[in-house]
Amino acid sequence: MGLPKEPRQKMINIMYLVLTALLALNVSAEILNAFKVVDNSLKESNGVLSNSTAAIYTNFEELLKDPKSSQKASIWKPKADQIKVLADETSKMLEEYKQKLKEEADLDKETGSFREDNIDAATRLFDTKGEGKILYGKLEEFKTKLLAIDKEMAGQIGPKIPLNLEVPKSASGNLKTGDKVKDWITSYFHMTPTVAALTMLSKFQNDVKNSENLAATFCVSQVGAVKLIMDKFEPLVGTSSTYLMPGEQMTVTAGLGAFNSNVKPVVTIDGRAISVNANGVAESTVAAGGTGAHSMNVSVSFVDPNTGEQKTISKKIDYTVGSPSGVAVSPDKMNVLYVGVDNPLTITAGAGSEKVSAQFSGGTITKVSGNKYIAKPNQGASGDQAVTVMVEGKAAGKIMFRVKQLPNPTAYVGNLKPGAVPSASFKAMGGIIAKLEDSEFDAPFEVVSYKVGALSADIPDYAPVDNKGARWAGGAATLINKLRPGALVAITDIVVRDPAGRTRTLSNSLSYNLK
Repeated sequence: MGLPKEPRQKMINIMYLVLTALLALNVSAEILNAFKVVDNSLKESNGVLSNSTAAIYTNFEELLKDPKSSQKASIWKPKADQIKVLADETSKMLEEYKQKLKEEADLDKETGSFREDNIDAATRLFDTKGEGKILYGKLEEFKTKLLAIDKEMAGQIGPKIPLNLEVPKSASGNLKTGDKVKDWITSYFHMTPTVAALTMLSKFQNDVKNSENLAATFCVSQVGAVKLIMDKFEPLVGTSSTYLMPGEQMTVTAGLGAFNSNVKPVVTIDGRAISVNANGVAESTVAAGGTGAHSMNVSVSFVDPNTGEQKTISKKIDYTVGSPSGVAVSPDKMNVLYVGVDNPLTITAGAGSEKVSAQFSGGTITKVSGNKYIAKPNQGASGDQAVTVMVEGKAAGKIMFRVKQLPNPTAYVGNLKPGAVPSASFKAMGGIIAKLEDSEFDAPFEVVSYKVGALSADIPDYAPVDNKGARWAGGAATLINKLRPGALVAITDIVVRDPAGRTRTLSNSLSYNLK
């Protein structure tokens, strides 16, 4: 199609073509964020692989010291050393390419920021400057040298090596130039946003570390099973109950636990981490709560040195707290006292309710009527606090309670849960609420602020709008009123004020698909 001869119309057409090209090159923030999430996941995976492989190299040192395994270890350790050097060099080379790529994308060395959406940097570095051909050659050389270290190893792990240098198949079918390396560079780096190219380099690092782990595992398996030395011993004693009535029986279980001082377990009690001593045993003092039956969940996690597998053993411990001198303090709702709300208690002390009073170390306690009380912890209270029961002004007993902050509430648009919802219903809600789920407390949380953003056919750019208060107002109300079926709505950065008057930022965001 030819351009018109009239100069003004010709200029309009040219500007239209330029605008169309710019729109085609635009990379959305959602896509960039998705690549960053994948890149972070790959980095975490690389760290896990590095730790796992390092443990294999350390094990070789122990195998060399053991007369039973030293002969075989002396054969396979040099091969493992070659694997380590080769993998370290290749991983370092990929890390250097990441730095070069950031510099191509206008890296600010003071802040570390760079143009994540730049689609020219990767093309310029790997295609125009020829670094892609060098990168391909180094990766190919790594794979070839790795499999050349041992023939038997190559036969076993060769088909499993994750590093694949084949040219990805293209749906458009227009990548083939006849030059395999050129096609490979084009597939991964041509007109690719910088953050996506960095993710691909992290992916190749992951392939290298996976290959190293496979090769090192093969070498150590040729020496024999991992030798686990038990050098610490502890008596283990348990009972079937810690509270008995006359005539009841108690079962005592005893044995000897053997430990390896280099294998430290991770111990938690009700999700709280407990330090482990030199003998591999965790000790913790737990304050008794209110009267009655209680339980705690103990979890022990460890890495099986024979398989490298992460394992967890959990056990529930039951115990009972008795009432001193006939004193009983029972929470009417929960077994803990929450800051910022009224916590109803029932207090009895073997005397008339008119003679009974109470004190609370963590805040205030008020008699409502009879044996009913309300405890209200102070804002700064936490941990274990005592309710002291008084009979005619004298202390008759002390009961300990755990004081905690209320958990974060869950936010909703009215009564609508995230997902696909009718457009009219969504708009009719008028704002968001925050409430505790599955809780005995009707604790009021005030919505302070949040951001609202949307994407649709007539809203191509995601630009979140700030909103103050629970109800939609100002720019947020304008944005929501113009939404039509098919729009995607996101509500993020939700800030609430709890009953104690403190503000919190909720971790959950809301996403709705209007229909």
